[in-house]
Amino acid sequence: EVEGKKGWVDHLFHHVWPPSAINYQFWPKNPPSYREANEAYTEKLRAVADKLFKWLSLGLGLDGHEVKAAVGGDDLEYMMKINYYPPCPRPDLALGVVAHTDMSTLTLLVPNEVPGLQVFKDDHWYDVKYIPNALIVHIGDQIEILSNGKYKAVLHRSTVSKETT
Repeated sequence: EVEGKKGWVDHLFHHVWPPSAINYQFWPKNPPSYREANEAYTEKLRAVADKLFKWLSLGLGLDGHEVKAAVGGDDLEYMMKINYYPPCPRPDLALGVVAHTDMSTLTLLVPNEVPGLQVFKDDHWYDVKYIPNALIVHIGDQIEILSNGKYKAVLHRSTVSKETT
């Protein structure tokens, strides 16, 4: 409980890379295509992350491979978190996820058309607009630390709805 608000979320959280970190015991058996779909998704996800790490390196005036190397290179662990926000009878008393920064390097978020994500900037909470087929990228604590604060971890939270999942 933060600021008098309770978290209102269910989630599934598991490793997707490297293969040595994966424990399939925690992966759903249904739908049967879950594993195959996640493995294909992870391959694409890692390519996007590689580009982001390159651009972050260049933005720091470093060679393109430096940030990825500093955070673990090809052994960097990737985790999948699927959040589920059921309808909440009292959204005034709850948040999907309370305000926080991510302790990771990067978060690549695949949103949907249901609003709820908010970011904090200039002492104000802003709703994040949904853009079809776009990812939302959060800088995490590890990149803020690694960049000596040049890149800032984003403070964010999610709200919930009385009607909509």
